[in-house]
Amino acid sequence: MPQELVAKAQGEAALLVYLGQGIDFALNCRVRELARRLGERPLPGVREVLAAYHCLQVQFDPRITEHREMAAWVRAEHRSMPAGQPRPGRRLELPVVYGGEAGPDLDYVARRTGLPPQEVIRRHGAVDHPCYVMGFTPGFPYLGGLDPALNVPRMDSPRLDNPPGSVALAGGQTGVYPLGGPGGWWVIGRTPWLMYDPRRDPATLMEAGDLVRFTPSRETSFPDPPPLSLGWEQRSREVLEVLAPGAFTTVQDAGRWGHQFRGVPVSGAYDQTALAWANLLVGNDPGDAALEITLLGPRLKVLRPVVAAVAGCDLGLSIDGKPAPSHQALSLDAGQVLGFRGPRRGGARAVLALSGGVASERLLDSRSTYLLGRMGAPLAKGQVVRVSPGPLPPAGPIGPALEEPGEVLTLRVVPGPNQEFFSAPGLENFYGAAWELTAQADRRGARLEGPPLEFAPGSPASLVSEPNTPGVIQVPHGGKPIIMLREQTVGGYPKVGTVFGPDLDRLARAQSGQSIRFVAISAEQAVAEARRLDREFQEQRARLGR
Repeated sequence: MPQELVAKAQGEAALLVYLGQGIDFALNCRVRELARRLGERPLPGVREVLAAYHCLQVQFDPRITEHREMAAWVRAEHRSMPAGQPRPGRRLELPVVYGGEAGPDLDYVARRTGLPPQEVIRRHGAVDHPCYVMGFTPGFPYLGGLDPALNVPRMDSPRLDNPPGSVALAGGQTGVYPLGGPGGWWVIGRTPWLMYDPRRDPATLMEAGDLVRFTPSRETSFPDPPPLSLGWEQRSREVLEVLAPGAFTTVQDAGRWGHQFRGVPVSGAYDQTALAWANLLVGNDPGDAALEITLLGPRLKVLRPVVAAVAGCDLGLSIDGKPAPSHQALSLDAGQVLGFRGPRRGGARAVLALSGGVASERLLDSRSTYLLGRMGAPLAKGQVVRVSPGPLPPAGPIGPALEEPGEVLTLRVVPGPNQEFFSAPGLENFYGAAWELTAQADRRGARLEGPPLEFAPGSPASLVSEPNTPGVIQVPHGGKPIIMLREQTVGGYPKVGTVFGPDLDRLARAQSGQSIRFVAISAEQAVAEARRLDREFQEQRARLGR
């Protein structure tokens, strides 16, 4: 009989299930086999199942199902798994150019380990490296099997930019930076293979479960990373010319599901509530693509009649220089200019929806812009925004004004799943302190400033990486919380709680300097509240005839 699982709530819309602890490939194979079985026979409401080192995550729609049903389903599938160890995946030989410009840290690793550089290369390529999980960035593999003699600690200060394809090691593991970028592992070589491309099928060359063997190469040319570009569907209509792009205006939809196993996060609109309302007002489906506007909005010239609506914060919407209402369907004629004067009450974001839905290029089943994953790009001057063809809906419907942050933003939090890592005073501090949203925030995460949280005696400063979900609050060893947002799949710091999804939308409307407090709610309360809010949404939707 398989060992009984440990299931823990992760917010109102996810469940973490532990099959054991630690880094062990046999355990990892079993986790992935269970995830595969669950993915082949999902229950209604299941959005995605993501396997990691020793645990898996079930993400689900709380309007349809809840944690107890998910836990019972996972346990039943686990009990029915056949005895014996699941087999690993494919074998993959990956060419690597070692040392020199391609591997600037090879000599350091040699000195640190007391081995000649050629012996480091030989040992690195002499064994199979099992891929435990993909994450950190799209296509980044966490590879085990490293010769113990090559075990070196991570850098004290991460390198700010690594070339694409950099092969690195640290902490007993090996990884490959598919797109380059910052990282704290020691780079001993570079592969000439393009590890990740969202326009390729499959997008990644490697998957969890693969056994990777590194082979020395003399290649001298390396591919460039995929370009950042905003493409449009051919059968779409030009509706807006970008006269000025604004501070940061991107195309976003309800998100990119089904690709987290490749390290590609859900992404999508930061404020999902604003997205849904803006779309409904112009006759679209709630999750259709729209423009997400941050702080200073764009100036857009109308090229043909279109119905538009803005939802979220008041960013000073204007038409031909005159103030215009948000949260209302507005009919725009060719030649008019839509603009934004800037935040009027300290808000940060709004969503502009257009009838038909913004028709940017679909990549990995979504139109959402994800810059780190090389999908889409911010609006640029001179571009033309396109929408899908369709009849114009009537203008006029007015939706509810969405709550702006206010002086103090209270966020409801489902505790855990790593409560045991924090002391009682630390948890009391978390819920009792006033936290400040810092300027160190992007679509991946938001850092908070306040009194450091105290960890329980003996707690490690980091964990074996586990799946995250939007709203997870990680606490690094410095004790300052980070709220993970829309663009991260796994993380290795203790998680004190998870922000309730609709409250994360309220956080999206806040600027740096915002005062934040946390209040605990149970997983059951969070599910009940999600269902209550959905009933309220559906009632208002019916009132609008949408």
